[in-house]
Amino acid sequence: MAPEYKDRVSARTKVTVEGFYSYSNQWVPCVVHDLSMEGAGLKINQILVPGDTLQLKFLLRSDERIIDATVANGNGTRTGVRFVADVATQAFLQALIQAHHRPTSFRRHS
Repeated sequence: MAPEYKDRVSARTKVTVEGFYSYSNQWVPCVVHDLSMEGAGLKINQILVPGDTLQLKFLLRSDERIIDATVANGNGTRTGVRFVADVATQAFLQALIQAHHRPTSFRRHS
């Protein structure tokens, strides 16, 4: 059963965004699989625990942003993070979501 995230302010949009995260001052590749203005779901090759802090780095066209994040939850290499974004960063995140949005797939039931 999937965990409930009662503290989540808004729904996340399914995306596929390649980026980097920094934990312990080392930049490592990651993939963001869902994204909102308040947080993201990451697939990383490291296990982090709630409360850990890290930075995320994304590039959209020529605009590179670094966003501070706090681990909210984790399940193996899938990690949920929260961040507080200023207005300029929110606009960047919205553009990132629009550029990398994945349509929802529908499954047929047999």
